Amino acid sequence: MVAVVPTSHAQPETEKQRSPKQLKRLQEQKEREMKKMAKRQEKALQKERKAAEKARKEEERERKLEELRLENEGKTPKEMEEEKRLAEEQELFEKEFLETEEKAPQTHVKKSAMDSNRLGGSHMA
Repeated sequence: MVAVVPTSHAQPETEKQRSPKQLKRLQEQKEREMKKMAKRQEKALQKERKAAEKARKEEERERKLEELRLENEGKTPKEMEEEKRLAEEQELFEKEFLETEEKAPQTHVKKSAMDSNRLGGSHMA
């Protein structure tokens, strides 16, 4: 189908010479073109909105990460004192309960049959 594009300098005589079917087709064609343009514009707007939303989410994520970093970076004196106290308590606990005295390993000495606690018959004596 060949698209007929009306120009702005169209002659009024040609408009009168067209049949009602041709006029209807031209009108329908214009409507389709307008519909296509509207759809394209809507898609472009939607694409822009999605890009803006994505950028906003990225900025929000970066802002949260920055806040978290700043929060962990600077601790208040009260928090520092609490950490120091907990570290001291942990150190004292380890010193008192976890550290055991090292015992020297004993060398094994084999018992004779007489020194053994096992019950045996007369053949063992």
